Amino acid sequence: MRILYAIIILLVGTMGLFAADENNQKNVSQSDAFKLNPDGSIALIPYNAKQQERMDKLAKEVDGYHAQINEKLKFLNYEKKVKDSRYGQVGYAREIKLPYEPNYVQHSRYVMKLKGGGGAEGGGFSLDEISFWTRKSLTSKNKEPVTTYRDLKNSVAGGGVKGLVLSVRTVTIADDNTNTYELEKIASPWERLRLASAYRDRLIEVLRTIDRYIMAKGKLEATEIGESILEVSIGGDFQEP
Repeated sequence: MRILYAIIILLVGTMGLFAADENNQKNVSQSDAFKLNPDGSIALIPYNAKQQERMDKLAKEVDGYHAQINEKLKFLNYEKKVKDSRYGQVGYAREIKLPYEPNYVQHSRYVMKLKGGGGAEGGGFSLDEISFWTRKSLTSKNKEPVTTYRDLKNSVAGGGVKGLVLSVRTVTIADDNTNTYELEKIASPWERLRLASAYRDRLIEVLRTIDRYIMAKGKLEATEIGESILEVSIGGDFQEP
């Protein structure tokens, strides 16, 4: 009888260990699953079902925003803002001051490389490549000067975010180093999603800036015409000169 009890207790304990091990596996994050390729590089972690669904949705959203930008290129070309098949805007310099952190000045811009043209209706331009660029420079006194350049670029030809590439260049007195990260070669699926989301958000900003330009142009035209109509509507005592 004692032997039977001992066997039962052993089985219960073993089942408990298996259950605990299974729970631990469920709690393992994808970010903890880094493995190495034969050449020593970090292996790509595949998307799970939800992540793949999210990435597919982001790709569709990006294609939609690219199409909207293409439509607005007609206006930019009509206003003679497209130069050498390129259009871009520059952001105001921003001074970054955080408690207990070094001070920085950040500059930003975006540039669209276009294809087409050739006198077709609306200029015939379409988006070929778009790049979002920032420069962050350390301005704190008694600190070694450091400047970081970041360039988030996408080739539209592949569709969605397949051509997305991030370049990070760090320049110091002693070194000038550049790292390049292609979206589809980034190991972590979470970082791939974050990068794609950031690019999607930047496209929305581009559309908003162009929309503001269109609205400003429309309001200026309406104001000038309205004032002119008022002036020519006012009669007077006409006579020969």
